[in-house]
Amino acid sequence: MTFRQALADRSTFIITAECSPPKGTETSELLRKLLPLKGRIHGMNITDNQTAVMRMSPFAMGLHLKTIGLDPIVQITLRDRNRLAIQSDLLGMSSLGIGQVLCLSGDPATIGDHPETKPVFDLSSPELIRAVTLLNGGTDLSGADLTGPTDILPGAATSPEGDLSVEKKRFEEKFDAGARFFQTQVVFDADRMDRFMDFARPFGVPVICGIILLKSPAMARYLNEKVPGIRVPEPLIARLESVPREERLLEGVRIAAETIRTMAPLVNGVHIMTVGAEEQIPAILDLALG
Repeated sequence: MTFRQALADRSTFIITAECSPPKGTETSELLRKLLPLKGRIHGMNITDNQTAVMRMSPFAMGLHLKTIGLDPIVQITLRDRNRLAIQSDLLGMSSLGIGQVLCLSGDPATIGDHPETKPVFDLSSPELIRAVTLLNGGTDLSGADLTGPTDILPGAATSPEGDLSVEKKRFEEKFDAGARFFQTQVVFDADRMDRFMDFARPFGVPVICGIILLKSPAMARYLNEKVPGIRVPEPLIARLESVPREERLLEGVRIAAETIRTMAPLVNGVHIMTVGAEEQIPAILDLALG
């Protein structure tokens, strides 16, 4: 089942995951890790210079994923492209049969490996979603007709662990712009997710909950200190600290699976982020869903 088919079938629990393209041209190792996911997930997000670290184009990586039977969801950040480049990339990805995009602002350039980079931010996230909608209708942002329309499903991000008054406003803006699905930032608090879904559910758009593999206590603390909108509970950090170092990855797999089981009754699906440990995704799914 493709990602679009899963979105359309409201009885399907949607499963997506995430990978970052290589920092170079060698893709065989990443594809080897991702191949076992064929038939187990509905879509694979491809990050776009995540944490402002330069990597292979997500559009090129999307083509590689298609060769192994995975359905790519390309992330586009507004940090690196103006409206001309964004529209060109959208035309190109649609012509290559890549049909989903997640519209993001992007991490600050100052935290990456090219801190002197000049950020662009020519468009906002809602404006990018509107651009996709226009291209799908056969016109560009200037109003000019295209020789052929795109066929791209636009999605957006949301953060239930953030300031809910702010996140609700942003959610509505992105929905009104044409977002057809939402993937959330990492969430551990089921009560907070439930309250957010009370707000989001009436919009009738699928909400896919972000799940992260905690690989160490240090990683969990870093997320709490450096990544806005993520709150790793202290009991989970203590749990990781309580097991021998060589068992912490497995404990993180267990925590991710437990979080999926907790969130599953509340949301339309889950989005699994393993931060370079994609080979652990099958184990997480086995423990979470059988």
